[in-house]
Amino acid sequence: MKKAKLLGSAGLSAVMLATVLAGCGNDSNKEQASSSAPAAASSQAASSASASPAGEANPYAEHLDLSVSWWGIGVGFEKHDEMLQKLEKDFNVTLKPMDIGWDNYKEKAQVWAAAGQLPDIITNSITNDNPATYNEWVKQGLVHALPDDLSAYPNVEKVAKAPEVQGIYREGKLYAIPRMTYPNTDLWAVDRAIYVRKDWMEKLGIQDPKTFDEFESMLTAFATKDPDGNNKQDTTGIVMNTLGYFKSVFVPTFPQFGNQSWLKEDGKWIPFYASKQMDNVVVQARKMYADGALDRDFAVEKAGEANQKFYQNKAGALAFNVDSASGSTGIRAEWEKNNPGQNFFDHVKVLHLWPAADGTIYRHTTNSWWSETMINADVDDKKLDRILRIYDWLLSPEGKEMFDYGIEDKDFTKSGDQYTITRPKDGDSYIDLKKEYPSMDIISQLAMWRNVSAIEDSPINRAAKGDDVVQFVQDELNWQMQNAKPIPTAFEIFTMSTPAKDKLSAINFDDDFTRMILSKDDPVAMWHDIVKGYDGKGLQQAISEVTAEMAKQGK
Repeated sequence: MKKAKLLGSAGLSAVMLATVLAGCGNDSNKEQASSSAPAAASSQAASSASASPAGEANPYAEHLDLSVSWWGIGVGFEKHDEMLQKLEKDFNVTLKPMDIGWDNYKEKAQVWAAAGQLPDIITNSITNDNPATYNEWVKQGLVHALPDDLSAYPNVEKVAKAPEVQGIYREGKLYAIPRMTYPNTDLWAVDRAIYVRKDWMEKLGIQDPKTFDEFESMLTAFATKDPDGNNKQDTTGIVMNTLGYFKSVFVPTFPQFGNQSWLKEDGKWIPFYASKQMDNVVVQARKMYADGALDRDFAVEKAGEANQKFYQNKAGALAFNVDSASGSTGIRAEWEKNNPGQNFFDHVKVLHLWPAADGTIYRHTTNSWWSETMINADVDDKKLDRILRIYDWLLSPEGKEMFDYGIEDKDFTKSGDQYTITRPKDGDSYIDLKKEYPSMDIISQLAMWRNVSAIEDSPINRAAKGDDVVQFVQDELNWQMQNAKPIPTAFEIFTMSTPAKDKLSAINFDDDFTRMILSKDDPVAMWHDIVKGYDGKGLQQAISEVTAEMAKQGK
C-alpha cells in the first residue's frame, strides 16, 4: 500500500487546525522543544539504552503501558492474538490501541494534540506531505527528538542515517522514524496498476490502447456497449480504490502528475498543479467523466468501496496496485467469490500505459516513505528506550522472519537456513498469517510498510499466495523494469521546508481536482482560476523560495 490511500481531504483542515493550535503546547513541552532540552533527554535515553545490557540484568524488567495509534487498530487488536501477545511478552509491555481512520487520522491527531492526549506512539504522515504541521509540532514540543546517539538501536539508526531522511532533521534533531515503503525507489513501479477485463475487451474487439483517446474510448465502450451481455446499460468504465491510484492513468499525459512532484518549467521549480501540462490532464479527466468512462460515483465513494463494482462485473477497469491481487481479501479472491468457478487471470490483466510525448513509457516512483512514527514528547526515558528497542526489533531480520513465517515452532521450524512451514493449509495454499493473526497487519507495519516482503519471489510467498500470484507480480515488475523509466522526480523537494512552501500544504488539490471534474464549466479556465487562487496561499513565493534553494544545489 499505501500512499494512495490518502485522498488529501484532510490536508486543509489539518493545517488550519495546526495554525489554531500554535501555542497550545504545554509549558513542559515547550521547554522540551528548546534547542537544549531534547538533547539532554535524548542523551539520557541513549545513555540508559546503551548501558542497559551491561548495567541491568533485564532491561525489560519493568512493565510499561504504551499507547499506539494505527489505522483500524481497534479491530486488529480485538482478538489479542498470539502474535500480539508474543510482542507484549517479549518486551514486557501492554499496547493500548488508539484507533484512527484513513479519512480522519490527521484531524484526529490534531484533536489529540490540542487535548494533550497524543498516544505514546503516534502514526501520522506529515513529514512528507504536511511539513508545516511537522514544523509546528516540533516547535510546540509535541514530539520527542530521537537520541543523537542511536547506536543502541542499529536498525533504527540505519533509517535515521538514510540520505533521503536528512531533509526532515530540524536543527540537527530527528523527530520522526520514517516508515520506509521499499528499499529503493524502483520498486514503486508495482504500486500502481490498471486492472482491466480482457474478456470484455475481446468481446468488444478492443486492442490494448496506445493513446489516451483509445483508452478513453475503451472505457466508454465498457459503459455503453453492454460488455456483460445482460441487455442492460448497468456497467461503467473505470473505478478506483482511491483517487491516488486513478492519477496514474494521466502519467503518459503529464508524468509528474502521477506522483505529484515538482518540476522545472520555464526556469522555475513549480509544483505539478501549476504546470502548463495540467491543461491536458483536466481536459482528459473531464471528458472521461462526461462520457461515462469514469465511474459516476467516484467522488462520493469511500476508499475501496468502488472495488465491489469491479468484483461484481459492473466495471471494466480498476485502478489499484499490483500486489492487491494477493491474499484472502485481495482482488483475485474477491473477484472469484463473485464469479464462482472462474479463474481471475483468465478474465483480468494489467493494462500497460502508452508512451508519453517524448516516446518514453514512465512508471511510478516517489519518495522512500510517506508516513512516519513520532513519539509523544511526554514519554519518559524508560518509555523512549522501550519504544526504540521495539522498533529496532521490528526493523531487524528476526522481525522480518516472524512476519514472513509466523511464530517459530508453531507456524514453522528452522534448521540452519532451511524453513519448514507447519501451519495449516487452506486449499492448496497455507493459511494467510494475517487471517490467523489479525494484529499482524498492524504490528508488522509499525516501523516499515514491508511492501518488498509482499512482492518478493520467495518460497514463503509462493506457499502462502500461490505460484500464479507470485509469478503475476514478478512478471509485472520485470515488465516495468525492462520497458519503462521512473517518472523524472526531484526527490529532495518532497521534504524541503521553506516558509512559503510549508504553507502550500493548506492546498487541497484532490478536492479541487474532483470539483473540476464534476463541473460543467470550461475545465482549463476553471483550473487556471483555481491555481490563481493558490497564489493567495503563497504559491508564487513558494516557487521563488524553492527555485532559489534548488539553485544553491546547482539544479
